[in-house]
Amino acid sequence: MASALSGLDHVVIAVADLDRAEAQYRRLGFTLSPRALHSAAMGTANHTIMLARDYFELLAVRQPTDRNLRWREALEAGEGLAGLAVATPGAAAAREAWREAGLSPGDVVAFSRPVERPGGRRTEARFEVVSLPKETMPGVSLFACAHLTREAVWLPELMAHPNTAEAIRKFAVSLPDPEAASGLWTRALPGATAMRIEGGIGLSLGDHAIDLLDPATAARRYRLAQPAGTARMIALDFAVRDAGACRAALAQGGVPAEVDGDTTLIRADHACGVVITMSPRAR
Repeated sequence: MASALSGLDHVVIAVADLDRAEAQYRRLGFTLSPRALHSAAMGTANHTIMLARDYFELLAVRQPTDRNLRWREALEAGEGLAGLAVATPGAAAAREAWREAGLSPGDVVAFSRPVERPGGRRTEARFEVVSLPKETMPGVSLFACAHLTREAVWLPELMAHPNTAEAIRKFAVSLPDPEAASGLWTRALPGATAMRIEGGIGLSLGDHAIDLLDPATAARRYRLAQPAGTARMIALDFAVRDAGACRAALAQGGVPAEVDGDTTLIRADHACGVVITMSPRAR
């Protein structure tokens, strides 16, 4: 099972206005891919932000379809982190692994999107995904993503960022009962280990961490105006190469940032509903 579901691949930030989100994340010092339009059946469009081994995407709904219902429902609660993709070498293998774990994954779905390259060249990125029902994991849509054309996604021109971001290090979820939820998370993410942390449960999954936090702890740590009322992914933590360059990029973009030692925090209203923290890797 562990080989079929092998860690974090990417996270999805659902946005209502892709033009506005694109401009905001450029101000945050990220390099964005050219906009991609998915198929009519998917009815979505996105920009990806590629890091060394993982990435995140800004995803918007162009037109309502059956396949984008979960993103439309997420947006009803407001913009922000909505989906988590687990890496897998094959969506069919991931589906079987989840079935063996007693979960109820859907069917494998194949799709593609065009990729614009410098000089007017175009290639195609192809994927296979399989999803768990939205009620499986409160606060997050969990799916497995197999990249059939990795060379069309991890492009050198997309991986250098003015803020020097290199990797997603952690994401945080606010939910009423972290301890009860941790059992489901470790079941859905084979290989993850759990330990108690202040205000919740910390999961370790390869190079990534997941903090399941009670609402009061989440609000205090991430400077939220008020605790989340329901389970919700709230924050992304990035490893950056250079904290000074990161803060310079934010200043150039006119983004207010809060500095605490080596950590820089951007509040959710400056990042489409996501609290972002950035700090250098431990050397």
